[in-house]
Amino acid sequence: MNSYFIGISGSWWIFIIIALVCLGLTLFSYSKTIPPVSNRRRLVLIGLRWLAMTLLLFALFEPIFTMLSSVKQSPRLALLFDNSRSMNTSDAGGDRISKYKTALANLDLKAISSEDLKYASFDEKTNQFAQFAFDSLKFDGNITDLASAIRSLNNYTEDDNIRAAVIFTDGAYNSGNNPVFDAENFGKPIFVVGIGDSSEPKDISVQSLIANEVAYVDNPIPINVNIKSAGYAGQSAVLSLFDNENKIGEQKINFVPDIDRYSAVFEFNPKQEGIRKISAKLNFMNSEITNKNNSLSEYVKVLKNKRNISIFAGAPNPDVSFIKNTIATEKGVEIKEFIQKQGSEFYYQPNQTDLNNSELIVFVGFPIPSTPKNVIDWIKSELDKGKPLLFIASQYTDYNKLKALQEHLPFNVVSSKTQEFLAIPNINEESLSSPLLRVTGTEEDLKLWNNLPPLFRTETFVKAKPEAQIVAAMKVNNVALKEPLILSREFQNQKSVAILGYGLYRWKLLGYAADISKGRKDSRDMFEALVNNSFKWLSIREQNKLVNIRTSKKAYNQGEKIEFIGDVYDASYTPVEDANVVIKLGGLNENRELTMTSLGNGRYYASIDGLAEGDYSFNAEAKTSSRSLGKDNGRFSVGEIALEYQNLKLNTPLLRAIAERSGAKFFNSDQTDKLINEILKHSSFKEKNVSKKTEIIIWNLIWILALAVLLFSLEWFIRKRSGMI
Repeated sequence: MNSYFIGISGSWWIFIIIALVCLGLTLFSYSKTIPPVSNRRRLVLIGLRWLAMTLLLFALFEPIFTMLSSVKQSPRLALLFDNSRSMNTSDAGGDRISKYKTALANLDLKAISSEDLKYASFDEKTNQFAQFAFDSLKFDGNITDLASAIRSLNNYTEDDNIRAAVIFTDGAYNSGNNPVFDAENFGKPIFVVGIGDSSEPKDISVQSLIANEVAYVDNPIPINVNIKSAGYAGQSAVLSLFDNENKIGEQKINFVPDIDRYSAVFEFNPKQEGIRKISAKLNFMNSEITNKNNSLSEYVKVLKNKRNISIFAGAPNPDVSFIKNTIATEKGVEIKEFIQKQGSEFYYQPNQTDLNNSELIVFVGFPIPSTPKNVIDWIKSELDKGKPLLFIASQYTDYNKLKALQEHLPFNVVSSKTQEFLAIPNINEESLSSPLLRVTGTEEDLKLWNNLPPLFRTETFVKAKPEAQIVAAMKVNNVALKEPLILSREFQNQKSVAILGYGLYRWKLLGYAADISKGRKDSRDMFEALVNNSFKWLSIREQNKLVNIRTSKKAYNQGEKIEFIGDVYDASYTPVEDANVVIKLGGLNENRELTMTSLGNGRYYASIDGLAEGDYSFNAEAKTSSRSLGKDNGRFSVGEIALEYQNLKLNTPLLRAIAERSGAKFFNSDQTDKLINEILKHSSFKEKNVSKKTEIIIWNLIWILALAVLLFSLEWFIRKRSGMI
């Protein structure tokens, strides 16, 4: 049903009144004519003038013609196709491409008009098709972001009337959020077709390689390698570890029934400074589905050996002893303790020379009310140089004196009281990305951290700075609070970590030591993990480095864009915006030169793609005119990531959850002959009335003015023919 009406910018009553006034004036002007004319001609002249004046008046009121039409819009179906590399493999059930084709061939799409079908493919991004053919799927996506694909359904407009969706995938997403929540928020049924087999294929793979981000010359560090195996019970494989291309160790992994996860620990003893590529490689097994997931690499930055650490404490306490003993296990570390006695004296009096030689400053319950101001000033001058700070609270920390150093901390103090209570760490999945919390590199870390004994905490409330990361919040009496317990901050070439609880030794004595005494030899020392991780993260510092050029990550998929990000400063650490930053790239047979683009405030950017698989190094230099501001270098690799091959089985539980949470059903690839019928009878898949509103701006049309001019012209012509004056 259609409806029409004309609207004006004013009141219709005012328009009618003015039109009647125009009619009255016209009648009055033609009440007597010279010479007299017939009544018929007089009426014609009156009509022409009044109509012309009314048309002009009508245009002045800006009339708009509106037409409302209502049509029935048929329901439309969106089809999303997984275009990632994992779809172009074989699993325990056979070739996935064949299953894909079978699923599409059995799908009775003829039951739905071709105009009511929308097509898109997805991997890292989602791409819509105007015309779809199976051959348009290349199965070359290096990453699968299933959540992003589901969110793309919201890009369709109301006029598209998308009432349901079908997703063809194996469910092995390796990027983005959990897709179940996005499916639930979509609000319409999402039918899922599972491509693949839910049983484990015969395969071994390197799942993760855990190495310190930084190491020191002649200071061995552990390298943890986690392996997954399926179908090789009773057999064994050789796991080798490489430093660049030099083998530094190997272990034999024996696979046993009912166990699919294995761990190996190597020792890496670096002998020279620089960026080292550490690779773990498994030998290829007979009948293995793929060897593309048999290796994994990480980069370790090796720094010089000698390191000086200064520990300041307001009084002797167990935390000082436990922290010192943990740090002292690292080779090449020299520790100096500055612990206050009663009053303002120290057991060993600090001086500026000691502080100048320090590379890391640690506070344990420091400062206290009696701490001398000159010591705080010395410390501040060293922190102003960019030296890192590890802060651990205590009951008697003087937060008023600490304000002198507040610019170097990751928090601002709001209020403080010495009243203490017990607080348990509360860590979420997002916090596990912090290097301070890395233990196994798996979801097991979350359980390890959240099962720790409580720490002491005073009623000190702080506000995290914008650049800070809240590594851990806290629970009190099992109630989660937003108040931070552990924070980290990296800002303007300085790092700091703050632990606002104390009694950290409880984690070692009540946690790790208690487990060991009960015979649990696999227990993790979480106290040592936190201290070591904090110490190593804080130690990674490019002192007085004015030019910092890095890649967005250390390992890229083949075909992925490599991004270079840079910061350039002058000697006073002021950002330089007009520098000429040139990157010389080398690797394999590649020798290229890139010029970075200034983004303002001393930031620079460049990118390159099309690099072949292999290892690459780069050297960068920043200049202003002919003067060099500084140099930097780094390494990265292309084509060694095997994310798409880490999990080669159909993730049926996830796909069922997506379908059921959205009000739909899950289908295996051989069940799609029933799918369209399920969609057509779904209560949500129905046509809807779509109202369309069409507006025509009448006052802007030239014909109104033309008609008014024509009417005035006819009036003038008749008057002239009648000899009227």
